[in-house]
Amino acid sequence: MRAFILYVAVTLCLAFPLTIHPASRVMLASPDAKLYMWTLAWDTHAFTHQPLSLFDANIYYPERHTLAYSENLIGSAVVAAPVLWLTGNPVLALNLVALLSCVLCGLGTYVLARRVGIGEAGALLAGLIFAFSPPRFFRLSQMHLTTIQWVPFGLAALHAYFDTGRRRDLWLAIGLLTLQALTSGHGAVFLLVCALGLAAYRVATGEPIAPVRRMRDVGWVGLALLAPTLLMLAPYLTVQREMGLKRTLDIGSVTWTSFAASPTHVHAWILSLIPSAGINEHADAFLFPGYLPILLALVAVYAWRRAPARHTVIFYVLLTLAAVWLSAGSPARLWAWVYWLPGMNFIRVPSRFMVIAVLGLAILSGIGFERLAARFDARKRRLFAVAIGVLLVAEFAAAPLATDAYVVERPAIDRWLDGQPKPFAIAEVPLENPRHLGAWERRHTEFMLHSTLHWQKTVEGYSGIRPPLHEKLYEQLTAFPDERSITALEDLRVTYIVVHTELYPKGEWPKVEQRLAQFQDRLTLAHVEGDGRVYAIKTAPN
Repeated sequence: MRAFILYVAVTLCLAFPLTIHPASRVMLASPDAKLYMWTLAWDTHAFTHQPLSLFDANIYYPERHTLAYSENLIGSAVVAAPVLWLTGNPVLALNLVALLSCVLCGLGTYVLARRVGIGEAGALLAGLIFAFSPPRFFRLSQMHLTTIQWVPFGLAALHAYFDTGRRRDLWLAIGLLTLQALTSGHGAVFLLVCALGLAAYRVATGEPIAPVRRMRDVGWVGLALLAPTLLMLAPYLTVQREMGLKRTLDIGSVTWTSFAASPTHVHAWILSLIPSAGINEHADAFLFPGYLPILLALVAVYAWRRAPARHTVIFYVLLTLAAVWLSAGSPARLWAWVYWLPGMNFIRVPSRFMVIAVLGLAILSGIGFERLAARFDARKRRLFAVAIGVLLVAEFAAAPLATDAYVVERPAIDRWLDGQPKPFAIAEVPLENPRHLGAWERRHTEFMLHSTLHWQKTVEGYSGIRPPLHEKLYEQLTAFPDERSITALEDLRVTYIVVHTELYPKGEWPKVEQRLAQFQDRLTLAHVEGDGRVYAIKTAPN
């Protein structure tokens, strides 16, 4: 309970003002944030309306398994669902999931540290480092990267299994892997890397492989716990095959400055002393874990021969170094050697492996603190822990965070659609020119959020994949209404076209209305409300 309260308090402070405006502000009002809001809302809807076809989301009609075009966030949706049912506010749901991940990342690392023999004070500090160090904390706006809280819990369970041989610890580790896979595919890969690394290290240091006993320990219970992960892989593999997806090394490296970059007040001030380097300005990501964690970890490395758990030090040093090596991308070669392995090519940007390095660094820092504090009595030890904790929080602080005000607005015309006979399929216009990528993505994600009013199929979409059919369709719809765009919608058996007149440039709507009059034999004005109009396509099925 003490650890939980600590991490809640630090989250409230370091995530300010997001923590006092969770219902109306987001870290960044980007297309990705809107995608996450839609995903959480879709999962929540599907839980009670179509749980057996959850992956057949309503975007990118008429494609199937469209939830598998990106992270499915099912595990996070379990947390978001009560918020959405009670408030209907996807912004609040998004923020509560992200903020809770900070608390759970800290708590999970505390559990892991205690499992490997670190005292309570050192474990609390380790949790602070993993939860709030820049490479993880400043992923708050990336839902699939901030919700990796089950990685340290799962690793703790695997340590327990190797230490005690108890089957229930192995079952717990498998269950946590499944929970992490349902929450974040990236997190599942991170946990697998850590778990396989730990297993390899234990074998290298004398642990028997004993495959028959391991399989017996997994048993039917373990297979049942793993089953949801295996079932979830099916739609992803189907999408990969149907879309002809193949990961390449096109995005394989970050600038060296990224490993020194951080936006915290302390780090930014130190970097300002060498303005010519332009560290933060030229960085691709914030990957610097902090000065104090590095110093504490070096203490652990320096004293590893005298540490009671020297194998723990060695393993977490190796894990940290391997993760940093992976994070450097293809120029450092390790990523080029392993990206083709199953699961690894799910990681689009290898610098994201830095969060594993932060976890390793957190455990080493806890050990380093224990070595430094060993000479103190109980009272001085507590004071020393408080001092280190305050310094860590001060080093990681960047509050007030830059946030954007954002409220999901759903037009009345989309509410009217909810009352029409179902099922139906829609398209919404106007679309931005696909060459203006940022505006184009924002428009599509706004239309996706509109669809949460009725949850019917829509040709709109934004995700990790853009189907070739929709690449062509969106280019055609930028000229709506004309022969090509209307014919394309007729061929897809779209039922309604929703026209948002207020989104057209000034003076453009009257021209569009004149062109619409030329297609009266194919389009029927079904409803007008506010700035919205719904046109029914006459060839659409009833």
